[in-house]
Amino acid sequence: MNDTFLNEITILVVEDSATDRKILVDTLKKYFTNVLEASDGQEGYETFKNNKDIDIIISDLNMPNVSGINFLKLIRTSDANIPFIVTTGKIEPEVIIEAINLNVNSYIQKPIDVRVLLQKIDYLCEKKYFEIRLEKKRKEIEFLIEAVDVAALIFKMDDKGKIFYMNAAMMDVSGYNKEDISDLNFDDIIHPEIPKKFIDSTWEDLKKGQLWKGNTKFITKDGETFYLNNTVFKTNNENFITIAFLTTKENLEKRDFQRKVIQKFQEANKKEYKLKQENNELKNKLAKVESLYEESLITLKAIKEKNMSNVRQLKHYELQGDNLTQKYDKFMSSKKDEIENYIKSLNIEKQKNEKLTIKYDEILELLENTKERNLNLEEEIRNKNRRINDLSEVISNNG
Repeated sequence: MNDTFLNEITILVVEDSATDRKILVDTLKKYFTNVLEASDGQEGYETFKNNKDIDIIISDLNMPNVSGINFLKLIRTSDANIPFIVTTGKIEPEVIIEAINLNVNSYIQKPIDVRVLLQKIDYLCEKKYFEIRLEKKRKEIEFLIEAVDVAALIFKMDDKGKIFYMNAAMMDVSGYNKEDISDLNFDDIIHPEIPKKFIDSTWEDLKKGQLWKGNTKFITKDGETFYLNNTVFKTNNENFITIAFLTTKENLEKRDFQRKVIQKFQEANKKEYKLKQENNELKNKLAKVESLYEESLITLKAIKEKNMSNVRQLKHYELQGDNLTQKYDKFMSSKKDEIENYIKSLNIEKQKNEKLTIKYDEILELLENTKERNLNLEEEIRNKNRRINDLSEVISNNG
């Protein structure tokens, strides 16, 4: 991408922090001539309305008055496609999703890495640059087609050599008209002196998709000879187009000599161009190194300021930490005493439980002994009852 195009790019920076905005604007001005700035979404929108040549917008999301997301909504009501980059110190998924739905091109988290920002801007600039070039090329092609159709002789054939189109210039020279074309074949217009072997070889190359350039002898409807300098190529729909210019036998010989002379000049120009290109590349690299050095100084200064702020904040946190440590030690000491008392109580209860367990075991043993004695007594009673019964029977029998 050339520097002239970058000088034509206009960037709008919308940032409520004066310090961050100044650093960003000063950095961008090293690469772009036109850099506008605004302190909030409302001012940014007014600037956008008053400057219709703005190409890229860089905006913070968290701003007073009109937030970054509302500013983006306002922009999209006027322009649905202008490149828009958002910056944010705090990632909020809902806001980011809303920004994406509003066709935001990219977002960068703060603190902004200038190199990342420049890469994203470079991509957007490159895209716009190629869109402009593509549109210019499209218009150039349209003009060329119109000019070629007037100055050149054009005819189209299928893969069998059947001619289905001739422009006005080709019909004038060949003597054929629109009614003749429906029955016309390439063999009807090529001069019979052209060897068939040469024609067949050329067709094979063309059917492989190769471009063919050369001078050929043709014959008119009335049998007159004419010469064409031809360019023949295959289209996507398997047809073949010939674009040619009238020439003469003498012109062909002169053209061969001129071609050799021009070739020598072209080779010399290529060498000169290559040397100039290498020189420009070295200059561009040197400029980038100088720019990176200046950028590094700015970034280093910002980092130093941020580090000082971080150190102050760290000292504040350390002081708070000391107070918390004291409170924690006091709390732990209190809890330690409570735990020791609780352990003592547990030991006392444990001793009581052990005594109760011993008594419980003794009672169980006593119960087992009692149960065994009861069983013995019951057996003894049953035995006595049997003896009583036996004696009762004996007495009864004797009576």
